[in-house]
Amino acid sequence: MKYYQPGSVTTGGGKNPGAGGNSGSKVADVGRQWIGRSTYVFGGGRNTSDIARGVFDCSSFVRWAFEQTGVNVSPMGSVSTETLNKIGTKISPNDMKAGDVIFFDTYKHDGHVGIVIDKNTFIGCQTNKGVSIEDLNNSYWKKVFSGHVRRY
Repeated sequence: MKYYQPGSVTTGGGKNPGAGGNSGSKVADVGRQWIGRSTYVFGGGRNTSDIARGVFDCSSFVRWAFEQTGVNVSPMGSVSTETLNKIGTKISPNDMKAGDVIFFDTYKHDGHVGIVIDKNTFIGCQTNKGVSIEDLNNSYWKKVFSGHVRRY
């Protein structure tokens, strides 16, 4: 497994395509196994026991999904929206693609995070649903979308 570094190489040997490449689709798809089988707990997903039981918060879910595709974006015990916000390249929301990381202003600026599936949907661990796919055109998500998208 590789730790994220700007311009890093994926385990497949090429530059990390982030969005739009094969690994972008993989990171967006890998979490689907937890839909309907997970629970949101603030601060959850910071140890293997939580993860085995499907207990995540938004940032630990994003970290877990990237780890499944061979990219470690943060240590398990210290992942947060703040740590995820400091890595990768900021891109325009108009250019977002599968595998990009999208931020929302919920309880604080960039306080919630998910993984882009396509220009209209993202997957993430939501407070009242656990892991779910959400519509970016939904009035709530439109209202809280910070305009911040990062590509790892």
